[in-house]
Amino acid sequence: MKLSLLTYQLGIGMSLDELLTVCARYGYKGIECRAQLNHGHGVELEATPAQRAEIKARFEDSPVNLCGISTSCRFEAAEQAERQEQVDIAKQFIDLAVEVGAPRVRVFGNAFPPGSDKDQVIENVGACLAQIAEHAEGTGVDCNLEMHGDFYYWEYTLRAVQLANHDRIGVVYNCDPRETRWGPISTFLNPVAPYLRHIHLHNLEDPKYPYPELFRILRNMGYAEYMSLEAGGSEDPERVIALYARLFEWMYWNS
Repeated sequence: MKLSLLTYQLGIGMSLDELLTVCARYGYKGIECRAQLNHGHGVELEATPAQRAEIKARFEDSPVNLCGISTSCRFEAAEQAERQEQVDIAKQFIDLAVEVGAPRVRVFGNAFPPGSDKDQVIENVGACLAQIAEHAEGTGVDCNLEMHGDFYYWEYTLRAVQLANHDRIGVVYNCDPRETRWGPISTFLNPVAPYLRHIHLHNLEDPKYPYPELFRILRNMGYAEYMSLEAGGSEDPERVIALYARLFEWMYWNS
């Protein structure tokens, strides 16, 4: 298990060099860059070829890896043209990932629009993932569907990923307190384990989600990939980044 930082709220104003410095200082192994929100890191589709080469070089010179790019792409729309637009953007992010050296791209399902047929939405999401997977063949870049929004429930995410039926498609497990209404979190983790490529953590001190149990399950599972911290923002982000690094370390060694 390797700790990484998702630049969704913490570090959104930091430049790439600042992020690399802070994450290296506190032992983070990776950075997952949240794209399409005009954050300071510059890992965006608008980056020029020279800027993309510079981003890759910055990570290669650092002990911190670029562990992924998180997009806003989502595929629940009823209109095929709207879904296709999102697919085309996701394909561009696959290309960006290749150029900057990121091994994975995150996308969403994400929701069941009012009055929609759930089975049809899931089929549509699976078909979109299949298109992206075909584009990603030979790149070494995965496209991973996050268990987020209505797709937090494991059956929906798993069905979409299985419909895509491609080894470039995986799952981002998102630690969601809503799961606990259905029983132990193993109810969610075990079915998606064969497709598990990444994990999103939130406030590790929050008792609403059983983080110690998560760490035990993952250790027993032999999970060795990244776990991105997606905690709330702060006026002192470096201090929060440092504190969560210590809490992650404690949970890791005591799981």
